[in-house]
Amino acid sequence: MTDQPPYLVQLGDAQTKVVKPLFDALPAGWREATVEYRKAGSVAESKVVVTTDDGQADIVKSPIDMIRAFKELREYMASQGNGAWLSVTLTAKPDGKCSFDYNYNELPNWTVQPTDETYIEDLSKYPRPADQIPAWYPRAI
Repeated sequence: MTDQPPYLVQLGDAQTKVVKPLFDALPAGWREATVEYRKAGSVAESKVVVTTDDGQADIVKSPIDMIRAFKELREYMASQGNGAWLSVTLTAKPDGKCSFDYNYNELPNWTVQPTDETYIEDLSKYPRPADQIPAWYPRAI
């Protein structure tokens, strides 16, 4: 028997660690926040778009504690043996409702595309079963 909480409890805790610094950093009058986070190897990108009550969408600075928490969340989820997700979209509402949409298979919409070596490094750190590696994913030669 283990003293560890069940996976879903730990996952919820890890997601809360992502959301809390986001909520702390959002400006007054926001209606929705959408976060795009991408990671492969040592390369990561984050973008936070806030929609205000008047319907305007603005990009705001990504909180560093949120970025750290995303990295930890990715590592935790990858430890379950299915490889790591490549990107996630977090949608948050002022009432506290949040959704996470994880992308394991599609090429992320990078601002600056990582090198093949970066993807290979990521796959080495977070292996996947061969049948779960997308066709576009670079392979080691």
